[in-house]
Amino acid sequence: MSEILPEYYGETYYIRTNPWGVSITFAVAPPKDDVDGHDVCIVRLSHEAAKVLAMIIRKQLKNYEKDNNTLIAIPSEIMKPLDLSPSGW
Repeated sequence: MSEILPEYYGETYYIRTNPWGVSITFAVAPPKDDVDGHDVCIVRLSHEAAKVLAMIIRKQLKNYEKDNNTLIAIPSEIMKPLDLSPSGW
């Protein structure tokens, strides 16, 4: 009998690195300013696994954009505080 794995949704995440690896905390943002959001799950990876995962996600999203003739647009209000630019994609 196969076990059903839990599914999680988080539109916010925190990434931490240290000498032993990487942890990604997925969270749900608060629905209103006076209500707290909450962490949903923590995924811990080795540096190598995190790097491969980042490469695979990038490849999958680039293929999605190409196959669907679309661009996943990220607003500058999100990119600027993270020191990201479209050229980094």
